Amino acid sequence: MEILSLGYVIQNGIEFAEDVCFSGTHGQLVFDKPEEEGGKPLSGLLYEKRENGKLAYYAYYKNGISDGDYINFYESGEVASFQKMSNGVISGKSITWFENGNIRTVAEHKYGFCIMYKEWNENKELIKEKIEPNEFEKKMIEKYDTRAKSIRETE
Repeated sequence: MEILSLGYVIQNGIEFAEDVCFSGTHGQLVFDKPEEEGGKPLSGLLYEKRENGKLAYYAYYKNGISDGDYINFYESGEVASFQKMSNGVISGKSITWFENGNIRTVAEHKYGFCIMYKEWNENKELIKEKIEPNEFEKKMIEKYDTRAKSIRETE
């Protein structure tokens, strides 16, 4: 996991400001301007800054949907969370930190379902743990795996 610098994000990203907005049929996609004004879904690195000039977050988008690294920051500028997104859902590892830099949670997701989770308190004591998905999550993951496999086979 690599955290991009403020300078890199500003130089290479698109700020979520001015015309950039949520739009589309259900208002859940990020557009360069409202769809009714001819706007198009954004692709690339998107970011938002706080009033103090520090990053609030940055994320990669593809056709208006979060897809790739999604990083949130505390007001102090310290990293608050990291997650991998795929087609708008968490997929893969996610980590959250306390503002002092200690890890708060580590989780693994597949198709947005949490398959593993650990949480620590500020004294670094493990306070919560999930070691496998529940039965519903297992069935849904199996369903999506089957669907993904059939899509790959037809490509």
